[in-house]
Amino acid sequence: MDDWQLQNYLRSVGMRCFVKYFGELADDALPNQALVEIIQEREGYRESCRSRVIIARSIIKAGRARDALLMVANAGRVSRCTAEKAKELLADGAGAGGFDVGDRDG
Repeated sequence: MDDWQLQNYLRSVGMRCFVKYFGELADDALPNQALVEIIQEREGYRESCRSRVIIARSIIKAGRARDALLMVANAGRVSRCTAEKAKELLADGAGAGGFDVGDRDG
């Protein structure tokens, strides 16, 4: 996955969604459908939710999670809260193979 595709995928998922649900997205034990239902219930997304999950997980599986989180942390058009959460995830080792899903704040 090149940088252009990563940016497009991240736009499709939504930076806030990627960061907010990063722990769940990175958890291979959580099936796509279960995560879709969690996000639908919490956010009210309907039509696009399944594709958001699949695309977000493809970013992670391609080994580009750290790059995506860096993009969010440095983006000018995200809330300060979202950027700070991305920075926290990076500091915790997210996307670098050292992230323990059990350590996230939720």
